[in-house]
Amino acid sequence: MRAIVLVKQVPDIRVGSVAMNPDGTIDRGSVAAITNPADLHALEAGLQLADEVWAVSMGPKKAEAALRAAIALGAERGLLLCDRLFAGSDTWATSNALAAAIDHVGGADLILGGVSALDGETGHVGPQVAQRLGIPLASGCEELRVEGSRLIARRIIEGGFELVSMELPALATVAETGFEPRYPTLPGRKRGAAAEIATLNASDLGLDSTRVGLNASPTKVAHMKAVPLRSTDCRFVDETFTLGNLAERIMDEIPRGHDTTEVDPSDAFGSGATSYRGKSDIWVVCEIDLEGGVTRASAEILSHATHLAGQLGTGTAALVIGSDIDGAITEASLYGADEVLTFEDSRLSSYRGNPETRVVANAVRRARPLILLFAATTTGRDLAPRVAAALDTGIAADCTGLYIGDWERKGRKHPQLLHQVRPAMAGGVLATCLCPEARPQIATVRPGVFAAVPNQRQLRVVPLHFDLQPGDFDVEILERSIQGSDVAIADADVVVAGGAGCGVRNWHLIEGLADTLGGRVAASRAAVEAGLAPRSIQVGQTGTTVRPQLYIACGISGALQHVVGMQASRTIVAVNRDREAPIFHYAHLGVVGEIADVIPGLTREIESLRNPSR
Repeated sequence: MRAIVLVKQVPDIRVGSVAMNPDGTIDRGSVAAITNPADLHALEAGLQLADEVWAVSMGPKKAEAALRAAIALGAERGLLLCDRLFAGSDTWATSNALAAAIDHVGGADLILGGVSALDGETGHVGPQVAQRLGIPLASGCEELRVEGSRLIARRIIEGGFELVSMELPALATVAETGFEPRYPTLPGRKRGAAAEIATLNASDLGLDSTRVGLNASPTKVAHMKAVPLRSTDCRFVDETFTLGNLAERIMDEIPRGHDTTEVDPSDAFGSGATSYRGKSDIWVVCEIDLEGGVTRASAEILSHATHLAGQLGTGTAALVIGSDIDGAITEASLYGADEVLTFEDSRLSSYRGNPETRVVANAVRRARPLILLFAATTTGRDLAPRVAAALDTGIAADCTGLYIGDWERKGRKHPQLLHQVRPAMAGGVLATCLCPEARPQIATVRPGVFAAVPNQRQLRVVPLHFDLQPGDFDVEILERSIQGSDVAIADADVVVAGGAGCGVRNWHLIEGLADTLGGRVAASRAAVEAGLAPRSIQVGQTGTTVRPQLYIACGISGALQHVVGMQASRTIVAVNRDREAPIFHYAHLGVVGEIADVIPGLTREIESLRNPSR
């Protein structure tokens, strides 16, 4: 069995932020280059599952270092796609080159890659390569095994996991919580250093400037700017501001009640609701929640899409796909959809990937909307890049801002483009992406960045009719487990988050404090990678964005990748033993000390305020 592992050389932004060049581009040489950490987990999966492992990368000559490192760990050989023509490729163009290279070498039984790259964090390349090759995909996997001719994968989803089965050949992206990378041996290092790295150029792969490189890439970066380190003038616990005083401040931040006003779903049919009656040029692909309505993330995007539609003078459509969609149809109209496009099939009770890709792509080809939006959830991050590949259009990942504006490039004006603002380089850079030529303009939107505001429309349903093929159901769902409490983290008023600094012995203290405050437990990426918490409660660029009234960060250093997911919290409290930890630049209140000492004392102080008679 042969496995091909896709590896990428990236700047090590875990230990330092990248610098910006005078022209506004990223100076990738400002920090050391390493093999993308998630790709090392994918390599380990390949080494455990396959008899023969090849490592494939695309980049300049110096990217050979990543391939030599893979060989040092046990890969049989390395293959570098190296050509000046590849420079500036977006994920669409990169997937074209990688898929062509895999075909060129005769394919593989299993193709593996990290769930995302440290620099871009798009997670698009794996799904787009799978779409190009026409093979099944399992994304965000933490467990993989091969049984006969099938791949069994446990993939992470919001609030839990699902176990899926698919026929080989297949592609899987591997999360950092699975397949702990091994260390290279001395003989391995020598073998990697001496290995001959094969090189292929664009001509070898039958590619030209219409399929790879900057000019071919449908997604353009209009501009980038560094995100400055902010300072909140943190108030530290000391002799004059005690732990008891901190507990009092924390209690002041806990909401005393909630607005219980609800919107009646039946009002969507009321005579007071209005709707745009023309063509809807902005589509939102909606996800269905556990209660049968649209997810909060989808409602947020629908709400914002109505503002974008007003700027373009068009309408908003919700695309709802599933087996029981009545509730989602009604809620989509409540949150601003002028029309609800529906595809109902009893076989689509759970997301599979291929059928949803076919439905969305076919619907877009017929109606030709200008903009197509997805939530940046595990489903959206899997589906959106597949659709973009199928439609040969651009895509921007994990956007935190969307607006309509004109753009001029090389003397040519492009009016009313969707400006897609997204963090990159672990949140240290904000990039504004555009898709000036190809349509539709596709973006995934980070949950929690827009408000879900009811905006009733008259219910107008447009059923879609497509024939699904037997091959669309080549992914079998064996098991699906979701804990609803985990899904609710984005809605919590109080979040207590733990980092790797907590350690396994102290994690129960985080849970205890959250329970005392009536809040939710969350985790940093480092805590998830250390096995302290499930990925479903991760906060940060590749996790959930939260904006609670109170956020308590315990043992979290404050890497940009994390703070971009929580910096909008009303009050931030940080506990860390290092007074120089970056988290204190974002915190309003802080305690310098060990988790094992501070959290029990803080919990007792809060309990005494809640129960003064005790």
